[in-house]
Amino acid sequence: MCMLLCAILFLYCQISSVGATNQTYIAEVMIEGNASLDVSAFLAGLQWLATDTATIMEATLIAQCEIIGDETTCWCENGYIWSDVVCDSVKTCCNTVKCVANISDYTPLCVPKVNVSLVGTIDTALLPADLETTLQTEFGAMNGFSSLNVTKRTSGDGLDFVVNLSAMFKTTKVEGILSTVQQSNAGILNINVTSRGLVSIDVPTWKVCYQSTRKLSCTIEEEMNSCMWQISRTDLGTQTVGAGTEVDILSLPTCTLDTAILLLNITSFWAGTYTCIFTGSAGTVSHAASADLMVALLPEEINMTSIPPNPDCSVAQQIQVNVTCSIYKSKEEYTVAINDTRLSPADPNSAIISYYRTFTINCLGTRLQSLIAYCNVTNSLGQNTTAPLDVPIIYPGDPVCEKDDPWPKTKNGSKATILCTEPGRVGKKERLCSSKVWQDPIDLCIKEALNTVAAAAGDFEKGVGATEDGASLIFDNLKNTTSVQNTYGDVKATVNVFSTMSRASSRVTMGETLLPNFIDSASNILNTTWDTDDKSKVKLATSYLTSVEELVKNIRLNTSEGHNASNVQLQVCRKSSVCNRTVFNVEVEVNSSASEVKTIGLQKIASLLPKGAFTDAIYPSLVVSATVNESGPVNIRLAFPTSVDDKSYSTPHCVFWNITSERWSQEGCNYTQLSSNISFCDCDHLTSFSMLLSKTPVDLPFMDQITYIGLGISICSLVVFITIEALVWHAVVKTNLSHFRHTALINISLCLLLADCSFVAATFQNILTDTLCILLTVAQHFFYLAMFFWMLCLSIMLLHQLIFVFHPLRKKVFMILSMTIGYACPTLTVGATYMYYDKRTDVHYYSRSTCWLTYDSPMKGSIHAFLFPLGTIIFINMFSMVVVIVTLLKPAAAESNKKDDKEAAKSIIKVIIFLTPVFGGTWILGLFVFLMDDNKSIKPLIHYSFTIVNSLQGLFILLTGCFGEKRVRDEIVKLVISGRSAKSESKKNLTVSTAKK
Repeated sequence: MCMLLCAILFLYCQISSVGATNQTYIAEVMIEGNASLDVSAFLAGLQWLATDTATIMEATLIAQCEIIGDETTCWCENGYIWSDVVCDSVKTCCNTVKCVANISDYTPLCVPKVNVSLVGTIDTALLPADLETTLQTEFGAMNGFSSLNVTKRTSGDGLDFVVNLSAMFKTTKVEGILSTVQQSNAGILNINVTSRGLVSIDVPTWKVCYQSTRKLSCTIEEEMNSCMWQISRTDLGTQTVGAGTEVDILSLPTCTLDTAILLLNITSFWAGTYTCIFTGSAGTVSHAASADLMVALLPEEINMTSIPPNPDCSVAQQIQVNVTCSIYKSKEEYTVAINDTRLSPADPNSAIISYYRTFTINCLGTRLQSLIAYCNVTNSLGQNTTAPLDVPIIYPGDPVCEKDDPWPKTKNGSKATILCTEPGRVGKKERLCSSKVWQDPIDLCIKEALNTVAAAAGDFEKGVGATEDGASLIFDNLKNTTSVQNTYGDVKATVNVFSTMSRASSRVTMGETLLPNFIDSASNILNTTWDTDDKSKVKLATSYLTSVEELVKNIRLNTSEGHNASNVQLQVCRKSSVCNRTVFNVEVEVNSSASEVKTIGLQKIASLLPKGAFTDAIYPSLVVSATVNESGPVNIRLAFPTSVDDKSYSTPHCVFWNITSERWSQEGCNYTQLSSNISFCDCDHLTSFSMLLSKTPVDLPFMDQITYIGLGISICSLVVFITIEALVWHAVVKTNLSHFRHTALINISLCLLLADCSFVAATFQNILTDTLCILLTVAQHFFYLAMFFWMLCLSIMLLHQLIFVFHPLRKKVFMILSMTIGYACPTLTVGATYMYYDKRTDVHYYSRSTCWLTYDSPMKGSIHAFLFPLGTIIFINMFSMVVVIVTLLKPAAAESNKKDDKEAAKSIIKVIIFLTPVFGGTWILGLFVFLMDDNKSIKPLIHYSFTIVNSLQGLFILLTGCFGEKRVRDEIVKLVISGRSAKSESKKNLTVSTAKK
């Protein structure tokens, strides 16, 4: 017994010398003695020493050996079994109670019994007849073998088995058994085993708080090759847990003996069964342990509604409002209150549990703008969450949008919401009541299958299913759900999936297997019209572009050369200093030392992005982006094909999409045109590139000054002209013909005066509101068109007089015809244009930056509603002028012996000078500006000429309409002379009167 005490004291001293530690040490002490020594009783009654550095916690008798003559018999105490060292060295002792062999010097001799199970699966092409026997033989030889249960699959393609053991084992031993079984049975395709009982898992056994942080850990005594975590839920199945926004993997990059995860935001999503799995180097044997994590839950979604949704005090003095608070059924026992009134559920067994409270609104009392209700839900640990509901109240005289089934009567400024009713779709629809007019509904309904994909992507970002295979599955399902019939709600949900997966791609490896499905789904949603307001559309398009670029950048490509879809093309270059690829007819050349360059082309997306400083530019349908896998200097050249339509009246800009500021920028990009049909963009950085074609006048020196001076002179001239016309009207208008001409001139001048004034007012952008801007746009559009239509009236009248000499127009007919053409036609044109571009197209009627009509692309833009009438009228007027000239030439040719040809030439020149300003001939220069290529050196001259002659059009009308007409000149002279005579006579009378005094 003294020997035992000395051994214990020796161990105590050794442990104390180690220093401060939380580890537990196990030691074996072998004592020789006689059979009468009761060691067990002695150890049980011993008082153990304890100090600040070491404590002997327990001493247990684990084995005894008995020597009778030359024969040694050993056995393990209850709860212990032979160690693998004994079992492997003396196979006759394995799985026996007593071992007749001298094994007393083996360490360890006995080990504690453990309950270990091996759950195995075998996949076979043809099930071998003796496979079960082979398994019994191989596993039956293992130390601590208890039983083997084999279950054959009904499909006949393999079997499942369970081996029960009471001893621990080395992974290599089971790997060897599996290898032997597979080699002895040629029909086996795959064999795997997972053990239970060798891994210790540490998970809280109590219910943890909602939105708390917890660490889960596992340990194993044998070094392993890899590890992983899984979570199992009834609604989720079994999913792999990876790095995400709500979970950190603490054991990365290696986890040989332990593994841990840190849950950062525990909600109902993270309540479930957790399993940690260690896998050996061969990959056929794994060790697992599981435990449940209980969470004090709170509802993730609280849905509050009211009936009626908009209480109407204009029809009653008192209104009952029923407020409903609905949550999904949960294992958690909630306490629910609406406005501090505790409530009981209407149906506690329903999948959605609802709570009701009735409020009474006194319409004659305090005039509340809305009823505020809130639902408070408290869990078993006292944590709570609240959801509010704002119920707008309608009073007499309040602006409202009347009921429009299925949309209820709604207070102005509020948004009505209804649930989706279409089969296979979930979500809601929204409709805003603005200025007492219902706006277009916004369809946020999405396909049920797409909703499932979106939920899976959200889980992926959190960390559930966050593996390469999980990402591939998400994009596979996304492609299938976006292939047909996409609404705006589908587009928004799909872009959200892209955004979610792009964020997750920085943490989770994504391989090239998902590339085709990703590109196809990204292409599918560009085939859909994004029917929503401009602000939402811009935000969505920006998110789409950023997400697609980030995914392309982070997806790892090994052998793939890219993938092409109808709206998205991806091309890859490897190990080349110069990468040349073509996407949608745009040649991309990247000079970089990077080992991999990815080039992606996106059609139809540029028009959805905000134009920023390039408000009046035409966006092509293509955006090109390039990424490299290494940092360093890089240069990119893009060759854009330039069509004839693109070159007309355009200034190309090489731009890139600045992700930080979310706008187009020209920084670091230069435009060159080396041929007539190709435009080049050279940039020294990589991002999303495009070429913008400006449809605004080119910025030339002194252009603004010339415009303002010319318009000032024109406006003053028109005021003078109208004043003179009013003074001389009765003197010069003696015949129907003169009446027709001066009526047209007065209306032409008046419309031009108002149009020029509107043009000048529209230049003060810093003080104009949106309403004033659109009013000035409409005014310019109307008055300029009215001016041209009155020019058309003048032209038709002149043409009629020349052709139908003996059938002159009657005054009444001319006035009706001219008023109809002069004012009704432009009214219809402007009204129809505004309605079309405001309601039926995504192109705006006007530009906020210029307060003028828009140009988006050839045959697209409200400017065409001005150009087409203008061009048509100018053509007719020029035809009339040619008829006049031909008419003048005919008598000149017949009487060439009597008149000098110079007189005929003078008459023609006079006709051109007098008719050009009032027939709109100077506006021909504007058409040349619009149609001429930018690379023409004469274009600046055309710009200056157009600006000068059209800004002075009022002066030309004054000169040709007043001072160019003899009868008007004579009347002006008479007015001046009569004015002087009257003044002289007055002076004379005054002098005589003074002299008499």
